[in-house]
Amino acid sequence: MKPESQAPSDLLPLLRQQLLLAQVRLMELEDERDELLPRLRETEAQLAAAQTLADRQTDAADHLEKVRAGLQEEFQHLQHQQHLTNEALNAVRTEIAAAVAREAALRTDVTRLEMLARGQADTLQRQTGQIAGLESQLQAGAQRSAAQLDRIAQLDGELRAMKSSRSWRWTAWLRSLERLFK
Repeated sequence: MKPESQAPSDLLPLLRQQLLLAQVRLMELEDERDELLPRLRETEAQLAAAQTLADRQTDAADHLEKVRAGLQEEFQHLQHQQHLTNEALNAVRTEIAAAVAREAALRTDVTRLEMLARGQADTLQRQTGQIAGLESQLQAGAQRSAAQLDRIAQLDGELRAMKSSRSWRWTAWLRSLERLFK
C-alpha cells in the first residue's frame, strides 16, 4: 500500500504517527544539542586559549628577533671598539717611545737644575728668616682665632640656654605662625 493510494481517513493515523516520530526526533536532537553545547563552549574556550598562546609565541618571536638584532648591533659596535682600541694601543706605543727619548733629555735638564738648586739654597736661607717673622704673625692670628672660638662657644651656650627655656618653648607656636605667614 502506497500512501498515495490510501484513503484520506487512513492517512490521518499515519500522519499522526509520523508527527509523533518527528517530535520524538526533535526532542532527541534537542537533547543532543544540550549535550554538545557545553563541549562546544569548551572547544571555543580551548581555541581562544590556543589563539592567545599563538599570539604570545608570535610576540615572543618578534621580541627575540629584536633582541637578536640588538645583539648583532652590539657585536658590530664591539668590533669597532676593538679596532679603535688597537689603534689607540699603537698610538700609545709610539708615545712611549717618544717619552723614553724625552726622559733622556729630562735627565740632562735635572742635572742642570740640581746646580741651580744649590744656588737657590742661599736664597732659601734668607727666606727662612722671613718665614720666622710670618710664623710669629701666624701665632698671633691663632691666638685671636682661639679667643674668637671661645666667644663663639660662649654664644652657642647662651643660645642653647635660651632655646631650652620655658618661654622659648611656650612661644614656639607664635614663631611657627610667623614662618607660615612669611
